[in-house]
Amino acid sequence: MTYHKHPDISAQHLLLDTDPQALTIPRLLDAHRLNLFYGDLHNHTGYSDGQGRPEDALRQMRGRGLHFAAITDHGEFFDRETIIRDADKWAAAAHQTRMLNDEHFVAIRGFEWSSPRQGHSNVWCSTEHTGYDKTGDESMNRYYEWLKEAQAIDGAQVLAGFNHPGREVVCFDGCTYEPKLDNRIVTAECFNRGDDYGEVYFRALDRGWHVGAIGVSDHHGVEWGSPELPRAGVLASVLTLPGLQAALLARQVFATRSPTLALLVAGNTSLMGARLQLDSTEPLVIGAWCNDPAATSDWTRLELWTTGGTLIQTHETRGLHEVSWRVTVRPLKSTAEHWFVVRVLHGGIALAYSSPVWARWQ
Repeated sequence: MTYHKHPDISAQHLLLDTDPQALTIPRLLDAHRLNLFYGDLHNHTGYSDGQGRPEDALRQMRGRGLHFAAITDHGEFFDRETIIRDADKWAAAAHQTRMLNDEHFVAIRGFEWSSPRQGHSNVWCSTEHTGYDKTGDESMNRYYEWLKEAQAIDGAQVLAGFNHPGREVVCFDGCTYEPKLDNRIVTAECFNRGDDYGEVYFRALDRGWHVGAIGVSDHHGVEWGSPELPRAGVLASVLTLPGLQAALLARQVFATRSPTLALLVAGNTSLMGARLQLDSTEPLVIGAWCNDPAATSDWTRLELWTTGGTLIQTHETRGLHEVSWRVTVRPLKSTAEHWFVVRVLHGGIALAYSSPVWARWQ
């Protein structure tokens, strides 16, 4: 990541919302008719290399207050013998997720394509599963072809994401963009367990991918849903599988290490995830709102990043109670699409990443 100031930026620095009429996250969500839901889209059980059954994990995550959760055991393990010896683990996972769904919790069946060379990728809501042992992993081509053709379960869409990007050496063919998967690959894990993959998230955005930021636990033990592990915040209209998937497709999602942090970013009047077409003289106003009632009064830094891993502007304060910030980006001469992401640091540690706002000046 390159730390230098963008030449075409003017900033209105931090505003603390002391005025009752000031914009706060609840007011903004209400204006957009959205709700904030927290969940974890990457968990393992004894159906692969974890412990317990999917129903154990889902029941615990629901009991710990998550609004949604996915079981994503390794696709390569469904046809192998594991510590849980159910006859048809793929069908059993589907049954257990159906049984754990209710009006307060959305349970999702998925799987993780797990190449030790290219990287890992979660797939949610497909009727079938696959693994690198079937598709190969010399390149991403055969997996991507499988993903393009994958059929969805009733009432859902097949969606996918990049897991802990950059951990495996080839990193999805160097994050080479595949436009035909733009509405299938919708997320990148910025936080996985204790690791921060923000730098590779920025690299994927530079390559052309339109992925939103999520945090996940990638849990393999029996403490599913721990508040000590990362999660995703999703801005959705309703807590249903279609509602959550619509939000993921809109990239209205953020990655957080705190179970109580809320983050909302907008470009002009559009929420994060928007792909804006701007006139050649039209500025882009990035607004960021962040609130974490559990945060200490430690040093806080808000950062705005853009294409090329360029740090545009920062602001520092203390605490994270109803913090708002606005940066005005003057029109850029380039007609290429640019991305803009807000990162939140607290106590010197990256605490949250937003999904991008994309903008192109015509």
